[in-house]
Amino acid sequence: MTHVDHRKPPARVARRQQKNTQKDTQHTSHQASRHGSAVRKAPAARPRKAQRSHSAIGAAIVASAAMVAVFAFILTRGTSNAPPADGLRLGTDTGAVAPTAQASSGSATKADRKPPATAPRAKVQKTTPPQVNTGPVSPKFKRGQWIAIMDKYPTDVGMDADKSAKAAASKLTLAGIPAKAMLVDGQYPGLTNSSSMTPVTNTWVVYLGPGTSSAQMLNVCLDPRTQAAYLSPACPTYEPASAPGG
Repeated sequence: MTHVDHRKPPARVARRQQKNTQKDTQHTSHQASRHGSAVRKAPAARPRKAQRSHSAIGAAIVASAAMVAVFAFILTRGTSNAPPADGLRLGTDTGAVAPTAQASSGSATKADRKPPATAPRAKVQKTTPPQVNTGPVSPKFKRGQWIAIMDKYPTDVGMDADKSAKAAASKLTLAGIPAKAMLVDGQYPGLTNSSSMTPVTNTWVVYLGPGTSSAQMLNVCLDPRTQAAYLSPACPTYEPASAPGG
């Protein structure tokens, strides 16, 4: 017959058993919580796989498109009539010549362009003054006819005295002042040098008249219109047919 000890275990042993029981319970709950979190986190991992699969598909599509573009370029640009062996050399030469060809075509295009239409320019024609009758080279005067001297052009000073005198007379005549030019070479006793009182010689003279008096010719010479056409304020008057004091 077995003996049974009905005595209560000591308190220390009871507390140890209780702690062991709590540890077992915590361990079991911790494992259950870990298992539950793993189960809960498992569905969240699935979208990552879906994102990775989508990225892989996109990369495959881009790569396929790039390959298609390369093949299309090879098919459209890769063919050439030149032999394959000279491809590199001709390609280099073509690259050097291409700008020249473009430049020549550009110049041809510019040459073909028509200039803008412009209004025709009127040709400037040089107008020569009309021929003016400056009178005879050596006119004849009567007594009582007076003239006023506008200018003198000696023939011995190395200039075209006749042309200068006739040009001055023409200028006055075109301005409305009748003037003439004559060559004085001692044939008029009334035309003398003021200093020596000797007859004037070898001189082209621009004159106004003849008039009926010295005062008349002086007034014509000093008229503002005459002076505006040809400035000559001295205006000496002469009676060519009569010698001074005669």
